[in-house]
Amino acid sequence: MAEDKKEKIVAKKQDSFRLPKTVIPINYALSLEPDLESKTFNGEEEIEIDVFEPVNHIILNAKELEISQAYVKNSADSKLDASISFDTEKQFAIFTFKEALQKGKWKLYCKFKGILNDKLKGFYNSTWTDESGHKHQMVTSQLESTDARRVFPCFDEPEFKATYEVTLIVPKHLAALSNGRILNERVDQQTSKKTVRFRKTMKMSTYLLAFIVGELEPSESIFVHDIDVRAWTVPGKRDLTRFALRCAAFTINYFEKYFRVGYPDPDKCDLIAIPDFAAGAMENKDCITFRESALLVDETTATHAELERVADVVMHELAHMWFGDLVTMRWWNGLWLNEAFATFMAAKCLNAFKPEWKVWDNFGIGRAAAARTDALKSTRPIECTVNRPEEAQELFDVISYQKGCSVLYQIEQFIGEEVFRNGITRYLNKHAFANTETSDLWDSLESACRDAKSDIPVRKIMDDWVFKAGHPVLSVSEGKSVGSVQISQSPFRFLKDSNVDETYLVPVTMKVRKVDGSITMQKFLLKEKTETVNLGDNFDWVVINAAGSGFYRVSYAPELIRKLTTKVQENLSVIERFNLVNDSWAAVRAGIVSAENYLEMIKLFSEESDINVWSIILSSLHTIRSLLKGEGREGLKKIIHELCHPLIEKLGWVPADEESVQTKQVRGSLIGVLGTIGENKAIIEHASQAFDDWKKDKTSIDSNLLPAIVNTLAFNGDQSRYNEFRQMSKEAKTPQEILRFLYALAAFRDLKLLRKTMDSCLSEDVRTQDAPFLFASIINNEISTEAAWRCMQDKWDAMVKAYPDTSMVRLCSSAIPSLDTPPLEKEAQDFFAKHKVKSGDMAVAQALEQLRVNVLLRERESERLANYIQKSTNKVTA
Repeated sequence: MAEDKKEKIVAKKQDSFRLPKTVIPINYALSLEPDLESKTFNGEEEIEIDVFEPVNHIILNAKELEISQAYVKNSADSKLDASISFDTEKQFAIFTFKEALQKGKWKLYCKFKGILNDKLKGFYNSTWTDESGHKHQMVTSQLESTDARRVFPCFDEPEFKATYEVTLIVPKHLAALSNGRILNERVDQQTSKKTVRFRKTMKMSTYLLAFIVGELEPSESIFVHDIDVRAWTVPGKRDLTRFALRCAAFTINYFEKYFRVGYPDPDKCDLIAIPDFAAGAMENKDCITFRESALLVDETTATHAELERVADVVMHELAHMWFGDLVTMRWWNGLWLNEAFATFMAAKCLNAFKPEWKVWDNFGIGRAAAARTDALKSTRPIECTVNRPEEAQELFDVISYQKGCSVLYQIEQFIGEEVFRNGITRYLNKHAFANTETSDLWDSLESACRDAKSDIPVRKIMDDWVFKAGHPVLSVSEGKSVGSVQISQSPFRFLKDSNVDETYLVPVTMKVRKVDGSITMQKFLLKEKTETVNLGDNFDWVVINAAGSGFYRVSYAPELIRKLTTKVQENLSVIERFNLVNDSWAAVRAGIVSAENYLEMIKLFSEESDINVWSIILSSLHTIRSLLKGEGREGLKKIIHELCHPLIEKLGWVPADEESVQTKQVRGSLIGVLGTIGENKAIIEHASQAFDDWKKDKTSIDSNLLPAIVNTLAFNGDQSRYNEFRQMSKEAKTPQEILRFLYALAAFRDLKLLRKTMDSCLSEDVRTQDAPFLFASIINNEISTEAAWRCMQDKWDAMVKAYPDTSMVRLCSSAIPSLDTPPLEKEAQDFFAKHKVKSGDMAVAQALEQLRVNVLLRERESERLANYIQKSTNKVTA
């Protein structure tokens, strides 16, 4: 009984910020007139509504709006005026009528006014500067998750789907874009404004609306069947859209075939590059908005990573046209399914687009990032309760995206790709233009399993992974009987947590090698805390989490790991090698394995060919260096040289013909580490010469080398080099080069120069979309960590005022873990106890826990690491 009462109280609390369902919208006729000079806008709307029972008031969401007039009419055209009141805490506009509105269809009319803000949400300002130095203004929208209410009074919850007829009244020389194609334009010669009417949208949620007004140029159209696909940019950047358009055309074709469901409401699809944009991109139906760096790219000069990012983001957003726009979560607790599925489908599409990019090997990077957060006490389940509007924003994190994607990949690989696909097709057809709960997808997948004569309990498995926080480590040892192994599971935590003793349903894939050299693959569901699995008395070695689709860690007993790593490159695939190194480094951070044992283990990877495996190795070496001083660092330089230099000697600086992109990336990464923390003089000199050559001819070096060269020169740079990079960032012609030289300003090791960069983060020199990330990079630079932290505290109010709310969360998440000494940790704890970060409670708690992990790592490993390095390097010298 007490439990029932508690559930009712929670439900009541949740509903307190939710709109009643006595009235629902059918169609909005919405007109907006932005005034770019006054930074305000006027609006009018007519909402066709359905009233289900007599009501004296209608409640809509509204925030920062002035509503000057409101009334309703019924089919008989009788009019009732409304009195308007507001509940600012709940973000409600309440329209009250003297007479009850009877059941049936009505139309609600509103006139209102709002502000064009500078916080990159709602209806907001963006600026850009042309080649002559003249500044231009545009306005655009970002309505997810709950900011449509900043633009017009509306039923601003995902479940209240409706259609929209949008009209924009704008200066006649500006382009106007919205979700539908333009039906007609009418110019008023007296006002020099034009009225632009757009086609009615399909039935969709408020957060998917978009409005853009500014000096924009379209690309040529690419037609995919009857869908007119175009990219829009500020003048002068249209040539940078070609790659994204090719990606978009491939993606629409791919998803139509994969889903076996046509593009929803096919007509047009615009991809718009916005100069100021807080997120990476936004899946507004047929009016998709992007950061410039996520859409615009020069294929001749971009790195592989930059091309891959553009392709991935375009594919992610187009996946949403089906999964998110056509079928939408009922409430924000289901956000993860939208984002996880788009992340997962983008990876599948990218793998089909460029098989040679080996996407599923790269997949480990994102999964590892999710696992780092998920190994904290302060992690959360993938799906959790959302009560207040601002809580929805907290769910846009690595758990929703990367962990959610990972568990989808895990179940797809376990039940089979075609079975999974059949389930998805069933789900989309059943719920098109409607809203769903997470369980609706599991029902469709289980139906597909039954059709395939499989009894895999999809719902039980997925409920385990979606509604439980954390993930397990599987400990593997030889069993008591010959030819068997014992597998035990326990929750993996960086900090010991005796309160957690979860057991998961773990989909396990094993690769077993027999002594005769034959290899077999086996799948089973680990249900208990400990199980014994018979492999046969002639087995040689076993890989748990074979092919790397499982979201769990693996720890092998010494004898088993010895057999496995005798020929590590031969025995393990790329993703299996990545998981081995990543799990080992996580064990170091958790205090389970010593850093010296880890360093001994990575010596096995001196001939590693894959960039992903190197990425975790090199990242860990940066952390290990931060734990050392003086002679310890000198010794580490020798270790880095012994590990990395032989492969660079073999690869050289110039790619061979038909060389893989992975090899090109490995070359760049190894040169980068040798030129920075490896402090290799020959590498530094060569980098300087190569950069001089690149300035004369941008094809003189492989583009994948440029980031390493720039970082090397910044790490070793002086005032002259700093000034050069600062100027190059201002003059760069592509978004990628702008950011490359901008972020390089945080890599110098002169505190005076770094203070200049700090100052620029609160000036017009750096866009507010980029400044928080640049400032976090300065805090992450050990030369400026303490100074930047002091500056962050002093300038906190100015930062909160200037930066987008979501970017403040990311600044704190990235910066806090670098404060890894006890005094700075105490300062951080005290500061954030007094200074709350909007929509950042969870992220700050996680960052502070990451900081605790880092402080303990420093205290635990610094001295013994120094001793180990001294002994090991002395042996080499002797």
